[in-house]
Amino acid sequence: MNDKPSPEGVPSSPGIPPAEDRDLPPGRHRALREHLMREIESGAESTKSTGKVRGAEAADGPAPADGPAPAVRRFWRRPAFVAPAVAAALTVAVVVGATMTQNAAVPPEPGVDSATGRRGGTPSDESATALLERVAAAADKRTLPEVRDDQFVYTEQEDYHWKVDFAGLGDGCAMPLEGHPSGVREIWASVDGQRVGLSRQYEDDDKVTDQPIAKQLPSRNEVNFFREAEDELPTDPEEMYRYLYGLKSGERPSGEASADRDAFEKAAVLLSRQLLPPKVEAALYRAVARIPGLTVESGSEDAAGRTGVSVGIEGAFPGDFGQGRSRHELLFDVRTLDFLALNSVNLDTRDDRCEVLDVGDLVSSVAVLERGVVDRTGQRP
Repeated sequence: MNDKPSPEGVPSSPGIPPAEDRDLPPGRHRALREHLMREIESGAESTKSTGKVRGAEAADGPAPADGPAPAVRRFWRRPAFVAPAVAAALTVAVVVGATMTQNAAVPPEPGVDSATGRRGGTPSDESATALLERVAAAADKRTLPEVRDDQFVYTEQEDYHWKVDFAGLGDGCAMPLEGHPSGVREIWASVDGQRVGLSRQYEDDDKVTDQPIAKQLPSRNEVNFFREAEDELPTDPEEMYRYLYGLKSGERPSGEASADRDAFEKAAVLLSRQLLPPKVEAALYRAVARIPGLTVESGSEDAAGRTGVSVGIEGAFPGDFGQGRSRHELLFDVRTLDFLALNSVNLDTRDDRCEVLDVGDLVSSVAVLERGVVDRTGQRP
């Protein structure tokens, strides 16, 4: 992460920079960009980002599982100029990409994402119960150093949403109006919620925007900071199961699919937004394993291009803003079993010219690149 500017001297802005104009279909800009940068940086040493919590140690790492290794992530910055040969290559890539997109009227083969260049996951023989027990056992073995109230939880993440990566839907098509997080950002969240934190957003054009994070109050419906997670969330899987479904003593789940999706989403939000104590995280995975309708896929990919094994649930989710049917999935590293990302994957085929996503395309992704505990805002693990 040495390619990010140091905390000192970083420009800040009270507002949000305007979105960059894009003239390519959803995901094509990112796919071409990453391919080009891989060519430029070929032969250079790079570092893998697995999303592992710094300072957390496992007494015994999980046995290696078969599957693809996590993709190498490079923190991309647009170069000030491009050599003529590279520019020519990019021009050819854009023309070819545009032609392929125009001809992509037929849904892609399983596991292939023709619109964004991302590969969708393929069904796995492993059950959700077996996978989540392996993940929980790995979490059980981790430890965290002592965390003080005056410290900050550091998170580096990459957000993606197709509506941010797409320039327009053409004449007569309704344009999306809602905003979505996009790109890489760093977050410093107060451990006890009583200190002002910091969110630092990195834009493609090298702009950096700092926004303060206000002091947090305890909430009855959400966990807003680490100490609240440590004090309020259960370490018993049965109690965690009841927490996810919002059940009182003596109550049972309704059995409705929407309630199962809500419980899964509640767990997914916790994992993507919070550093959880290892015992709490392990209980969460074991509770999620009891949710009906879960499926496992291998080769799933997140916003940072990392692949892994995912467990997910299908249906219509309010947070997808009317996108249709999708699969919300938790992505894990196949070797370390660390949590990598929360993905939403499109399941609906295109039925008119105003729809741009194929089956298997990413609707959105929150990729957790790194987490740790630091003494002050602006400091990195």
